[in-house]
Amino acid sequence: MSTSKTGSTANTEQARPLPEVLARFIDQTPWTFAKTYAKTWPHEYIVREKVDAALFDELAAFIDQNGYESHFYQAKQVYLDLGAHTYWHMDNIINRCPIKDTYHRLEKEGRLPHLWVRDSKFTEAFKVAADHFAHKNKKGGGIPYISHLLGTCAIVLENGANEDEAIAALLHDMIEDIRPTEEAITAVGSFGPEVLRIVRGCSDSETHPKGEWRPRKARYLKHLETADPAILLVSAADKLHNARAIVVDLRHLGASTWDRFNAPREDQLWYYKELLRIFKERLSDKYVLVAELDLAVAEMSQEPTQP
Repeated sequence: MSTSKTGSTANTEQARPLPEVLARFIDQTPWTFAKTYAKTWPHEYIVREKVDAALFDELAAFIDQNGYESHFYQAKQVYLDLGAHTYWHMDNIINRCPIKDTYHRLEKEGRLPHLWVRDSKFTEAFKVAADHFAHKNKKGGGIPYISHLLGTCAIVLENGANEDEAIAALLHDMIEDIRPTEEAITAVGSFGPEVLRIVRGCSDSETHPKGEWRPRKARYLKHLETADPAILLVSAADKLHNARAIVVDLRHLGASTWDRFNAPREDQLWYYKELLRIFKERLSDKYVLVAELDLAVAEMSQEPTQP
């Protein structure tokens, strides 16, 4: 096992020279890029079980004995600058990153990415969504509508959304479903022109009543043919969350699931298949999201059964 840092004191003086055997170990061992914190703190690592364990332990001990104490968020850590990299270890893993990109240097120089999930803008958007949809349930049951908004937001976040896209996902039904429309537009617009643009791009109507179902959906499909990636991402997440909900109900309720919709099963399947076609063509970089929608639409399309 690697040497524990518990109870050890990291040197603040100049580190002793790196033994040649450890220098060769560092140079000759393949390092793997870490996906965790890829955007906030790009780094690479080696795992004890996949390398020479004795040399791994020796390098970990060298880091402990010669490094300096700093932090990652609130967690204390011992770091050691060697050549062009800074090294640190955690149990059976040794990590390294370019010296200029250590967390404490990024923090000191103001180069850390904006942690918007903790900002008031994002949390306020959740409050606005929760307030406006407080008395609304999903079709066909007592499930609070906010569950759909949170589900859509979760999907866009899992597919690389930025702050405006995540907020738009929380608010994507505001203009379609909240009256008066002018009030909804003002509420969405308070989060900036980009959020308002995305939400409008995800809305198939800005009037009440909305108008005949099929022509309205046809116009929306035509709009998606030229919509930009931000609108496509939020729209696809919305449709995936809805499709998954339909699939679950079809499994448990059977063909009666379709009775709650404003258009018959055949029209609903036409709409989802057209959406899928567009997303496959225009959202190919979000292949996991599109593949999940493909699976849901395929199950939706199976012949209905009685529960």
